[in-house]
Amino acid sequence: MKQDKHGRSARSTAFAGGLALLLAAGASQAACKVNIGVLLALTGSMAEIGQDNLRSAQLAIKGVNAAGGVGGCTVDPIVYDSQTEPTVAVNQAKALVDLKGVRVIFGSNSSGTTIAELRSVTAPAKVLLVSPSAASTSFTKLAKEGYTKGLFYRGVMSVGGEGPVVAYVARHMAGWKHVAIVYVNNAFGVTYAKETIKAFEAMGGKARLIPYNSDQPDYQSIVTDALKDKPEALVLLAHPKGGQAILRDWLQSGGPQHVLLADSVATQQFVDKSGGKLLDGGWSIKDAAVKSPWYELYRKNFMAAYKRTPHIPYDTNSYDAMAITLLAMDKAGTQDARKIFAAAREITAPGGLVVHPTPAGFKAALEAIAKGKKIHYVGVTGALRINEYGDVSNPVVVGRIKDGKLDYYKTLGVDEVDSIVKHHKL
Repeated sequence: MKQDKHGRSARSTAFAGGLALLLAAGASQAACKVNIGVLLALTGSMAEIGQDNLRSAQLAIKGVNAAGGVGGCTVDPIVYDSQTEPTVAVNQAKALVDLKGVRVIFGSNSSGTTIAELRSVTAPAKVLLVSPSAASTSFTKLAKEGYTKGLFYRGVMSVGGEGPVVAYVARHMAGWKHVAIVYVNNAFGVTYAKETIKAFEAMGGKARLIPYNSDQPDYQSIVTDALKDKPEALVLLAHPKGGQAILRDWLQSGGPQHVLLADSVATQQFVDKSGGKLLDGGWSIKDAAVKSPWYELYRKNFMAAYKRTPHIPYDTNSYDAMAITLLAMDKAGTQDARKIFAAAREITAPGGLVVHPTPAGFKAALEAIAKGKKIHYVGVTGALRINEYGDVSNPVVVGRIKDGKLDYYKTLGVDEVDSIVKHHKL
């Protein structure tokens, strides 16, 4: 079959038609475009996260386009705002599917908005939904029930898996025996907290759960409740906005400096706004393999594009989730959601040509796919694995706070993370 300069066969034109691509009459193959819906929280309570997740996803799109695109066509994202509201997310998803004809939607950020669009729009329409950061175990449950199997995957580990890892860091790495677990009272936080306390107690520790609502006018009552049985440390499973107030109140009320910051609050920006050097000796845990050349290249490209370093939670997850999705679309060569899902699982499974998110890596990946060869994508967050339910296993980075700076401490690799989850998830 005839190939172009990127090693692509003539399947590009057929692929374009099958995905409802914007291919103008008489246009050359190089001029074709493939749409992907992007539905993230650009306003609302998670706007700061959503905006930077979009920036990271756009870097991945730029990298794949420079290497030859999807099916030989330029990826053209259609970006909509969920406003961090489930009803808005549903309406925007409907517009992307019904009016724009997209067959793949990237987003949204929060579990609440993502599950709303999954149930109401994408699953019924057999459209693939990929979230960079929705971590609720509800998605696993829906997949196991057969409702969304093959129609959804994510770029972040489920809290059902991450809870035991948080417990492991608190109990075995920090050495704490008695902690207060303060968590945001939503689909993300409730399950996260339950999985964390079950594992922590199974490891011989003592803990108590204290929920908070993100729209509370004051958090002092939460802190007073958390301190009443004199825990030696605070495990914070929160979103940045409420989490900052809680941590400041914790320190001002005489709470111990021993803290563990998880996920969206495990950033330098959060440390700066919540206590700085007062948090020295604290721990953090998040998804990202920061000690890798691919991460350093990502940081460099982010700085060049946006004039600052990335510092928002799930940026790296967003980058890798988009890169995996685009490579999977290319491999599947079809608009069928379940075939794209299967392709994503295959390219994140060990074996075959290892490719990284670099100009040469993306080019090698697309050329190998065109030749029918197996590839293994190892990205900014390291080696990810997507299982049959759309859940992800990924490396986890443990950090320490010293002199007010959140520094790298250790990476727990995929095998180590899987082992912790296997032995401590109840």
